Amino acid sequence: MALFGLFGKGPLTEAKIDKVAKLASNPFAQPDVRMRELQRLLADGSPAAIRGALKRFAANASGAIADEDEKKWLADALVDLGEPALEPLRGYIRSETQLTYALRAYRDCTSPDEAVRFFLEVLHAYGPDEHRMIDAKLQLVLELGEQLGDPRVLPGLTAFLLDHSDDVRWAVMDLVEQGADGGQLTAETRAAACAELARLVCEADVGPRIQLRAAELLARREWQLPGEAATLAAQLADDYFLDKKRFIRRRVKLQE
Repeated sequence: MALFGLFGKGPLTEAKIDKVAKLASNPFAQPDVRMRELQRLLADGSPAAIRGALKRFAANASGAIADEDEKKWLADALVDLGEPALEPLRGYIRSETQLTYALRAYRDCTSPDEAVRFFLEVLHAYGPDEHRMIDAKLQLVLELGEQLGDPRVLPGLTAFLLDHSDDVRWAVMDLVEQGADGGQLTAETRAAACAELARLVCEADVGPRIQLRAAELLARREWQLPGEAATLAAQLADDYFLDKKRFIRRRVKLQE
């Protein structure tokens, strides 16, 4: 990129990097000012300077169009930077919540195989019970959903059918269905998903939105609930029942 030849005053000091990074991520600064400071950080190219530039992903500028354009530009610039950007990106992805552009940059900086491996590693480091990083988990799930053809993805997501967040649960159910439609859902992974979905439709403390979604999925796919005995949660009784073979069936409602 031509920008890396724009600044010839030597490497930035730690104090200077901090100052430039604050201006580059200031949501109230003019777009041209933020862009100039991002270019300075990337021209420096040190790990500290790249980490400073990554702070831009975590800030939302007051102008939505400029905000998106700058983040897209930064993601592309990191890809052009290549190998030096990988470790700072890994640190950012492990610790921040606004991940969409960082995930794309990491995916395009490395191989699809490595991107899936790392994204699953981060997701499982949080786990389904983590409630402070819900936004980060959701973005990781959605990014992994772009790689359903990788045999690690769906098995790696099934535990998150029981995530603390309903939004994460819903996203994973959507991906399980996509995998079933696309032939990526193996018998083993389907069995694991069914075991988790069974808990969603049988346990009383699951929210009605998720419980109905899980029941609909199981009924439409005609997936059998595991175990010898199971009882649907009471709040599903108006719409669904469990037959003797442990298949969920939708009730036929008579016209009045």
